[in-house]
Amino acid sequence: MQTAQVIPFRFETREVRTLLIDDQPWFVAADVCQALAVRNNRDALSRLDDDEKGVATTDTLGGTQAVGIINESGLYSLILTSRKAEAKRFKKWVTAEVLPAIRKHGRYEDANGRMATLVGQTIGTDGFHMLGALIKGKVSSLPVPVQRRATAKIWSQTHAAFGVRSAADIPAEQLDAARNFIAAYSIVEGEYIEGRKVGGIHLDDYETHHLYLLMSRFAIMSEHRGSMLAAARALDSKPLMTIFGQLDEGSSSFAKLDQRRAELYAIYSKDGFRGGYAMQA
Repeated sequence: MQTAQVIPFRFETREVRTLLIDDQPWFVAADVCQALAVRNNRDALSRLDDDEKGVATTDTLGGTQAVGIINESGLYSLILTSRKAEAKRFKKWVTAEVLPAIRKHGRYEDANGRMATLVGQTIGTDGFHMLGALIKGKVSSLPVPVQRRATAKIWSQTHAAFGVRSAADIPAEQLDAARNFIAAYSIVEGEYIEGRKVGGIHLDDYETHHLYLLMSRFAIMSEHRGSMLAAARALDSKPLMTIFGQLDEGSSSFAKLDQRRAELYAIYSKDGFRGGYAMQA
């Protein structure tokens, strides 16, 4: 058990206590769980690796207190398990305020610039570990040899989908898309398969190509919705107004399908095809 000085930070209305141990930031687990609206702290922490959590003692007005703590890796593992709106805000707060503040005061040296990449051009090493934690959870129920194959397969598909050799090179703004891409796979009956919803439909690669091309054409037309509306009004054109209305009403359906953009483009591009709206977005 280690003793450390608490550095208090405030996330919205909640205090999140941060500690420096061997010049590395650790976070009080209870505070993080509260900020992420995690209901069962013990269950959430039990899923972390041993090197991602620990216990530290801090000095309080009531005397010395033992608290559960998690490191950066554990922090991101908890963030990945939460689908609450707070999770995204909390992640941005940590990367944009907490860690830069610690660095500014000279009490945390980020020699490799690992955190900067998350708010910079690429997701970097920490983004890579975030995705790795998600993949680890996806394959955890499999035998170890199968875990390795499944993990390699998911990484390979992710690299192809985002056009990178290493996941660390995925653009920072596409981190959520990468998470969604990985989350779209599931483990069923001991085998790694592409996730599908029970009772849904399945498109083969050829049909998926056409869906992607149809979405690309919709995206191009949608870029000109404003001009189309202006022309429809100027010309008093009912056909143009009808087309505008269909595009406008179809935007929500497109947005839903667009959440699977990375997967669609991965299938489209694996046969050597390039282009479409995914390359322009």
